[in-house]
Amino acid sequence: MAAAVMVGGPAAATAGSSDQKLTISPAKGTPNASAETQISLLGVHPKKIKSVELTGELSGQHPGQMRSYSGNRGASFIPDRPLTEGERAEFTVRIKGRDPIDSWFTVGVSGLDLPFLPLVNFQHDKLRHYKSQPGLIPPKITVEKNSHKTKGDLFLTPLPSPTVHPGSNNTVTIRPVGPGGPMIANRHGQPVWFRQLDPPDVAANLRIQRYHGKKVLTWWQGGVTPWAYGDGKGVIANRSYRTVATVTAGNGYLMDLHEFELTDDGDALFTIYKPQMVHLPGTPDGKLSRMMDAIIQQVDVETGLVVWEWHSYGHIPLEDSRATPDNSVSYDAYHLNSVQQLGGGRVLASARNTSAVYKIDKPTGRIVWTLGGTASSFRMKKGATFNLQHHARKLNDGRISVFDDGAGPPKLAPFSRGLVLKLDHKRMTAGVARSYSRSNETSAESEGSVQMRGNGNVFVGFGSEPDFSEFSKNGRLLYDARQPEDNGSYRVYRHHWSATPKTKPDAVARRDGGTTSIFVSWNGDTETRTWQVLAGSDGGPLRPVARARRSGFETRIDLNSSAERFRLRALDSDGRVLSSSDAIGAS
Repeated sequence: MAAAVMVGGPAAATAGSSDQKLTISPAKGTPNASAETQISLLGVHPKKIKSVELTGELSGQHPGQMRSYSGNRGASFIPDRPLTEGERAEFTVRIKGRDPIDSWFTVGVSGLDLPFLPLVNFQHDKLRHYKSQPGLIPPKITVEKNSHKTKGDLFLTPLPSPTVHPGSNNTVTIRPVGPGGPMIANRHGQPVWFRQLDPPDVAANLRIQRYHGKKVLTWWQGGVTPWAYGDGKGVIANRSYRTVATVTAGNGYLMDLHEFELTDDGDALFTIYKPQMVHLPGTPDGKLSRMMDAIIQQVDVETGLVVWEWHSYGHIPLEDSRATPDNSVSYDAYHLNSVQQLGGGRVLASARNTSAVYKIDKPTGRIVWTLGGTASSFRMKKGATFNLQHHARKLNDGRISVFDDGAGPPKLAPFSRGLVLKLDHKRMTAGVARSYSRSNETSAESEGSVQMRGNGNVFVGFGSEPDFSEFSKNGRLLYDARQPEDNGSYRVYRHHWSATPKTKPDAVARRDGGTTSIFVSWNGDTETRTWQVLAGSDGGPLRPVARARRSGFETRIDLNSSAERFRLRALDSDGRVLSSSDAIGAS
């Protein structure tokens, strides 16, 4: 396979200057497409597509089927069989009223997929334990500062903080605190909901998004490798926590943890990490080395079809990377960690290992501009340089926010910060608009997030560090909380949340002499204000005997009762019954 070929230009992915909205993937000249790739045609009505002819130089002709995207926004050609790794493939697209479109790509040679990090030997003193749900063990959250000027629940994904070892091929090690999973906690750090996952699965990117106009919970879940990328799926759940859709990568890939964004068209944008065997500059001819390609994929959630795909390899020069082949068993030149859909058919992407943010034109695949790194299109003013950043976002006013890790290894800044930059596109300069940090004391080796809240506050998650904080617009610390040491969260968000699960409350009764203690909880519920206790004999009716105000995730109710059976009712603020537990006996 040849060394990196720079892909792009109008001929790479459009049908010509008359229609820049037509986007074809793989882009012309892609050096490492999947052997299982679809030919994606976005921006043309499926009925206008006459044919797609695909031929591999080794594998020959590939017949296949056309499948339409939701909303008739285009279609994908699905070959009946895979291409051959390493071969050149050519295809011709025929569309009514147009000249034929000829294109080509090279099929990548896959590298060895890597194992997942084990999650064993939990630190139980750092976890919460509940009698009503003994198997549920979320991490403890400590709130250090809790200003009344901040509101909303915490959305996080407890994850062991990785320690990077540059002397050991940039692998990471972990000391697990507890199991992973999406978690919502209230402002006091008390759990609201925790969907505990079985190891080695963990979660990332829990937040509220919109799908078909409705608010939904979204997160990624799967396994994480020692090279800090994931293989898993995206989950979309409704306000009752029931899964309404799952998202998986297409073209034979697996979905990575670093991004999961829903678009207004009902698509999902996410990242993929795929080990590839390539010829790196400076290596002998014919020698292939393992390199980690970082891929952006856009999938139609309803159909599962790939509507667009973009590869870092072939678009971002390897010489722009801070990583070196000597440092990694699988050369991680790019390490994409965020993608945001912009208007005008463009996306914003962040690559940690180039310390740069990219604006990418989807129809052509070309990089419109680069912010930061060694090849910045902008002159970085004093204090504006960021390093090893995460979570790049274009804000409504045109500014760019990033989480500037500044730590590595190598450590390039004394502390991590939430950073907002103002871009001057005439002078091509970038300057600091705002910076948010915890008294210059927190340095995150990886991960991190910056959320601009509707009230003007800024919520910052410090990634691999256990801390997350909310600041006023002017940088005053208003809210400060943390997970246990050795835990982090890839991103942390703050949202207002209300939900009533379809599951029943969990309850258990313990008898000690003449006192019966009842412990009750309802994982995910936000609406219960009071618990009503019903009691009676075996086989007899159960009647109300007591009420208790809800207190935290689990409420304890002590009764002087010799009843044999109990049931708990969840009552809202108006006294209406939301749900009831199963009948339980005392033990």
